[in-house]
Amino acid sequence: MSLVIHPTYFPNILFFSKILNHNRIFFEINDNYIKQSLRNRTLIYHANGVLKLSVPVKYSSKKKRKFKDIEICNDTNWQKKHFKSIKFAYQSSPYFEFYENSFEKLFKKKEKFLIDINLKSIALLFELIDRKLEYTFTEKYYEIYNGYTNSREISNFNFSDKSLSFKKYTQVFETKFGFKENLSMLDLLFNYGPNYYNFLVK
Repeated sequence: MSLVIHPTYFPNILFFSKILNHNRIFFEINDNYIKQSLRNRTLIYHANGVLKLSVPVKYSSKKKRKFKDIEICNDTNWQKKHFKSIKFAYQSSPYFEFYENSFEKLFKKKEKFLIDINLKSIALLFELIDRKLEYTFTEKYYEIYNGYTNSREISNFNFSDKSLSFKKYTQVFETKFGFKENLSMLDLLFNYGPNYYNFLVK
């Protein structure tokens, strides 16, 4: 089974469930970039509730650009801010200490393109469970992919599917705010550990 999906920034649980349950992965990078999407955002569970982390990008709505051509705006040290927020949110989780150094290294290097940090964030999540991320890029944009599972809508910030159900697992701030579903895979990794592969694969 083949899947077409956007490579987003530290993708959510639904994203990983999709790619782990398909044999061939095609990352869509040739459609026009859309603001206010998960392509440059991720959601973590923070002390004050769900927190959105956004990678700043160079983008103008007056000029359409393909996803693969979107550059990161590195005028501020957003990497340091993101790592600090992730550490504060998950330092008391069962598995954060085992993975802290790997994530700290990821945030120390500045990338030019959004697609690069997105791919590295996904690859790292695979690496930490001793699995290799294998994928192919789309070569051209098609509105419809016959014979493929089209999951590009998952990158829409407000995407929801009432037919979906998410398994519960223990979260750091669950007793304060309740269980929050479909957050970044960071939440599942730090709370559930390396067995998340078995958690997600049907």
